[in-house]
Amino acid sequence: MYKLTIVILVLVLFSSCKKKTLESTDQIGKIELDQRLTKKLEQAFKIDSIKGFSVAIVDEDGLVYKNGFGFSDIDTTKIYSAKTIQPIASISKILIGISLIKAEELGYLNFKDPINKFLPFKVINPQYPKQEILIEHLAYHTSSIIDLEDIYFNQYFFKDIPTEDNDYETYYGIFRKPEEKQSLENYLKQVFSKNDVYEKLPFSKNSPGEKRDYSNIGSDICALIIEKASKMEFKDFTKKHILHPLKMNSSGWSLSNTNSEIQSRLFVSTKLMLTPYTTNSYPSGWFVTSSEELGLLLTELIKGYNGNGSILTNSGFKKLYKKQTYNEKSYGCFIEYTDDWMGISDTMIGHNGSEFGVFSGMYFNPKRNTGKIIISNTDTDYFDDGQIWGEITTIWKSLIDYEIELNK
Repeated sequence: MYKLTIVILVLVLFSSCKKKTLESTDQIGKIELDQRLTKKLEQAFKIDSIKGFSVAIVDEDGLVYKNGFGFSDIDTTKIYSAKTIQPIASISKILIGISLIKAEELGYLNFKDPINKFLPFKVINPQYPKQEILIEHLAYHTSSIIDLEDIYFNQYFFKDIPTEDNDYETYYGIFRKPEEKQSLENYLKQVFSKNDVYEKLPFSKNSPGEKRDYSNIGSDICALIIEKASKMEFKDFTKKHILHPLKMNSSGWSLSNTNSEIQSRLFVSTKLMLTPYTTNSYPSGWFVTSSEELGLLLTELIKGYNGNGSILTNSGFKKLYKKQTYNEKSYGCFIEYTDDWMGISDTMIGHNGSEFGVFSGMYFNPKRNTGKIIISNTDTDYFDDGQIWGEITTIWKSLIDYEIELNK
């Protein structure tokens, strides 16, 4: 009996030492993997087409890698880090999708409800006056509401009256005066009313539910419906049901003076800074966050996909990811499925975005249970020389390589 006890103790000690050795080896391998990725990203930054960017890689347990590169101001004193916040463009729509499902779970609305049940003004496609637009049409961009340029580009405003400065770019007068900015409701009411401001109503020739037409205006309508149904401002609804539960404490829907130290300015190019601006259309593209805090949301999305989420029920997450297919591409509720983003082969679920001075991408691979984020403070459309896309592609491929190696 004594000998047997000794043997068991030896085996336990051996197993414990072996486990610690394996953990130590894994840790060393992770450090080396991190270092290789950092070097790749530093090399990509040397292309010098992006002023500043940050990345994050997450799994179901949280952040795996985070880093920032470049600068968040015109000079080189403010470093762009994983904690630097800025608008992230259309990734914001994922918060509309989550909020919409949360509102349904709370009994405020139903996906099959007609949108005019909640709106303080009528939204009717004049070519199909008897056909109701449903909330689920907004969720899948099949409402027949489209983005007319003279409407969409009329929703940008200087944050403050700009001063004469050669370092600023005003985008050829697109931005309007600060005092002309409207509330979400008033901006949308004007868009869908007959008035002297807009010549046409923002509708396609398709009937509601017939065809997918990606629409920022339709997304904003969905946010307004959540406001009216819940009797709570959309920004407050997301704060209560998404940001607070996930501890995204530096994130929100505006760049305020209280968090100015961690804010990034936005750029046309590495040498040309944009005049600070804001927009009426904030739900569809003006969520402000960092790659570190956005990683908290991405981790939750991975958990929810696997039935372990907390901000929605399991059935709620299933509804978020429920596929509908249009033109051989699949979409969830304000979320997309892709296997060739930027021409790079990788099965992913998420969203991307671009805005004046902004580029972003947030996707997770459902097979590897890991996801990646890129946020940049530099415009991708101002110079059509392909250089900035080369830098972004190199960054994204590096994140995929890391993700694959991590899973090995």
